[in-house]
Amino acid sequence: MRPLRALAVVVVAALLGLLVWDLAHQQNQGIAEKVDRGETVAAPNLQLPWITGGPRFDLAAYRGKVVVVNFWASWCVECKVEAKTLRDAAARWRGKAVVIGVDTKDLSSAAKHYMSRYHVNYGVVRDVSGSESDRWGVTGYPETFFVDRSGNVIPPHVNGPIPRSRLNTAIRQALRS
Repeated sequence: MRPLRALAVVVVAALLGLLVWDLAHQQNQGIAEKVDRGETVAAPNLQLPWITGGPRFDLAAYRGKVVVVNFWASWCVECKVEAKTLRDAAARWRGKAVVIGVDTKDLSSAAKHYMSRYHVNYGVVRDVSGSESDRWGVTGYPETFFVDRSGNVIPPHVNGPIPRSRLNTAIRQALRS
């Protein structure tokens, strides 16, 4: 009888844990899911340390500018595929749009090596715990979001490497909104 009771307690605890996990992740996926449905969403407060040090990055300080927010990690193969596209866009749109890389769940040394190897020419901030990527609803890397001049996340939200033409089209769209 005791082994059966212990098994029942374990099953109930596991189900409760699954329920809590599911509820937490449903709330976190709100931004990505809403943008995927074509909705415009107020950008969450995004404040993270720059990988190079200094004062913290604050997305709110970029109000009035278009911001491309790209979540990535040095261990992500597809992030390496899109690195040149983001680098070229950062150079092309300098003064009109800002590219911000959010290095997630990564070691600082690995991220810095990645940045050097792929000649990253835009600002990179660190989300060591992944809490910001969770808040934005990131489900894989890379993922890209577009924040318009009013501080709203607008479609499209791109999961996976973003093609150059789609990136440029999205930036033009954000500049017009």
